[in-house]
Amino acid sequence: MKAHLEKIGGVGAVIAGRRLPVCFPKLALIGALFGLGALGAYESQIFVGVQILMLVAVAGHVLSFLGHRRKAPLVVALLSGAAVFAGLYVFASEWLTYAGSRASSR
Repeated sequence: MKAHLEKIGGVGAVIAGRRLPVCFPKLALIGALFGLGALGAYESQIFVGVQILMLVAVAGHVLSFLGHRRKAPLVVALLSGAAVFAGLYVFASEWLTYAGSRASSR
């Protein structure tokens, strides 16, 4: 069970890291080509889902730390998660949110 949770955390990190603001214009174009513009009504739910996946990724790093006891990846995961949420809710900084999401995808 623990190994599966670690893999879910990794998937969450990849998804959270791939929601980068730089890619939005390209993703919007591709999404419009496939008719995904109708999903715009669910933007707030998707936004919450991405935040949940960021928490799942950090939890996966914590579980991974319990297995290998290497502190560096855990510290990076905790700092990147804190940067994303601080950028969203404390400082309203796109740069900080972007930096945190990039660090979590490494």
